[in-house]
Amino acid sequence: MRGRGFFLFRESVTDRELPTVTPAQKAMAGLEELTWTEHELHLDYEYWNAEEVLKQILPDGCEVPGSFETVGHIAHLNLRDELCEWRHVIGRVLLDKNPRLRTVVNKIGAISSEFRVPTWELLAGDTSLVTEVRQHGITFKVDFGEVYWNSRLEAEHKRLIACIKPGEVLCDVMAGIGPFAVPAAKAGIRVYASDLNPACTEYLRLNAAGNRVKNFIKCYNLDARAFIKALLRPGSGPTHDLETTTQDKKNVKQTALDAKGKPAKPPPVKWAVPSLGLDEGTPPPGATFDHVTMNLPASAIEFLDVFKGAFDKRVWGHRSLPTIHVYTFKKASETHADVVARGEGFLGGKIANPKVHEVRDVAPNKIMLCLSFKLTPEVAFAEETSPERKRARTGDAP
Repeated sequence: MRGRGFFLFRESVTDRELPTVTPAQKAMAGLEELTWTEHELHLDYEYWNAEEVLKQILPDGCEVPGSFETVGHIAHLNLRDELCEWRHVIGRVLLDKNPRLRTVVNKIGAISSEFRVPTWELLAGDTSLVTEVRQHGITFKVDFGEVYWNSRLEAEHKRLIACIKPGEVLCDVMAGIGPFAVPAAKAGIRVYASDLNPACTEYLRLNAAGNRVKNFIKCYNLDARAFIKALLRPGSGPTHDLETTTQDKKNVKQTALDAKGKPAKPPPVKWAVPSLGLDEGTPPPGATFDHVTMNLPASAIEFLDVFKGAFDKRVWGHRSLPTIHVYTFKKASETHADVVARGEGFLGGKIANPKVHEVRDVAPNKIMLCLSFKLTPEVAFAEETSPERKRARTGDAP
C-alpha cells in the first residue's frame, strides 16, 4: 500500500519479494514497503468483452466469431454450421457489448435471389433493416434486407469517380442505391443510372434527393441490356444543351455570387436529350455519355455484347466513344491477359489498351477486379447481319 492507494496483483503472484521487479522499478512505483492483504474482486458480465464471454459460453473447440461487418446499426455474420445452435446467444452477446449496434443478423444459405440480396436471419435486436451509412462524406439510406450493399468498396468508388471529369456523363448500368452515382453527381458529373431491383431504384432516388443531387441523376428500373439499348436508340443526339450543361456544371463547382454578393443558386442542369415527366420509364433515345460502370462482378462481363454494333453514327460519329468499366472476378491462377481475353469474348471484338485494376481479395482463390477500356469504332459501329440486331440498331419494327 502506498499512501491510501492499493496495488492489485494477479493471483499468480505468490512471491511477495517480487523478484522480477528491479529495485529502480520498485522505487519508481513505490513498492519498497508494502503491506500485503487479500482482496476479493468480483468481475461480472459487464467487465468482459464479447470474445472473452463467448470463449466461456461456447463448447471447447468452437471458433469464436471475433470480428464482424457492420452496415449502419446492423452487424451481419456468416456463422459456421457448428455455431448455429448458439447463434442467438452469439447475437445477444455482440449486441450487449457493442453500444452502436441495434441489430445482429446471420446470412442463411447461398445467394440465389434475382437481385443478389442475401437472406438474413435475425439473431438479436431491432427487426428493422433500414439504416444509414456514410461514405465519401455522403449519407446513404439502405434497406439491408432488400438491396445489396458492400462497405468494403468505398476506396474503389473513390478511385473510379476520380477518373471522370466534372461535366462528363456517366452511365451507371447496375447502379444499386447509388454508391457510384451519388458521389459522382456531387463531383459535377451527370448520371444516367438504372438497376433491375426496384428497391434499389427507390433508394437511389431517396439518396439523390437526400444529398441534393436529384437534378444530376436520372433513375430507371431496367435490365442492363434494355437500359443500354434504350439510351443508344437512334435519336436527335447531342444539341447545344450539351455544351451549356458542361458550362453549368463548371459553374456549380465554383462559388458564384449574386447582385447582393451572396452565393448564387446554381443554374438548373440541362440534359443533352430532354425527357418528360419523372426520371423513370424509358430512357431518352440518342443519349450520349462518356463512361459506363457495370458493377455486378458475378455476371457484368457477360453484358458486354450489348455494345457491339449498337452505336448510331449520326449521333456518335464525331464524338469520343465511351470508356467501359466492368467489374468481374478472376481466379488466383488467372492472369490479367486472361481477363481481357474473356472480356473480348463477350464483347465480340478487340479491346484496345485495356487497364486491369485489382480491387480486393474476396476469397483465397477469388479476386475482384475492374477491366477498363475505351470502345473502338470497329466494335461500336460493327455491321451486324442478324435481322434482330439490325432492327435494334435502326429502331425498325419487326
